[in-house]
Amino acid sequence: MKDIPFDVTKIRLEISFKSFDELRTILSFYQRNNLYKINIPCKNSLKKEFLLQSIKITKDEFPNLDIVPHFSILHEFKKNRINTQDSLMNFLQAVKDSGCRQVLLVSGSQKRSTLDSLSALYMLRENSLFFNQDISIGVAFNPYLPSYLFDEEILRLEKKLQSGLVSSIWFQFGTDYKLLKSRIEILSNMLSVNNKVAKISLFGSILIPSRQFLARFKYRPWKGVYCSNEFLESEEFANKIITNLLKTYKLNEICPLIETNISTDKHLDKLKNILNFNI
Repeated sequence: MKDIPFDVTKIRLEISFKSFDELRTILSFYQRNNLYKINIPCKNSLKKEFLLQSIKITKDEFPNLDIVPHFSILHEFKKNRINTQDSLMNFLQAVKDSGCRQVLLVSGSQKRSTLDSLSALYMLRENSLFFNQDISIGVAFNPYLPSYLFDEEILRLEKKLQSGLVSSIWFQFGTDYKLLKSRIEILSNMLSVNNKVAKISLFGSILIPSRQFLARFKYRPWKGVYCSNEFLESEEFANKIITNLLKTYKLNEICPLIETNISTDKHLDKLKNILNFNI
């Protein structure tokens, strides 16, 4: 059966910016091109009050956009576990008041020993002030980890699901699409056993290759992101891997999340070609 490509208006785009003016410029571009599904990450300088104000501006000035903000325990950590838990509660209340209905909760690239996404979920479950019916929570999942680490990853994911608060799973980016297929099968079996298949939405990260990106990543790789040498050496080969990842996503009903900057007509045209497997 012929592969059916992705509709660019139905996938999700992760936005990155350093000022409110840059945020408005990118969101205006999205709105002109009927791109309404946006993720706002929590990383680098995009955190705390700047992140909250960015979410408020987005919902106030672009009310038609479907925003999924991220909360990173690493980047939002405030001296100790209790302060950070309070910060998470305040964040959830603030984004809910702004009109958001989903948040992606992540530990970050370096887990804190006192608090991570798993322990935070159980803190929320036990907090009488948190009403999970008002806002749903997504969690990250890395299917590309080596076997000895993946065993712990799938166990942690199962415990996150058992909290009863998780409505979506967000796959980390990687390039071994054959390994991805086998890990998706393990995940699907786990979800079937836990009888949660119908309740969990799946999202998968995609990075759009360019010579500049590949050179930068090769020089300074991202922690926890597994990219093969072949992927990093050739833009043409990298594009073929991205196509295979997207085909795997399509087959398994995983919605792509584009983490690469898409803010110009040239960026958008390249993305459309990749989503249609025309590369």
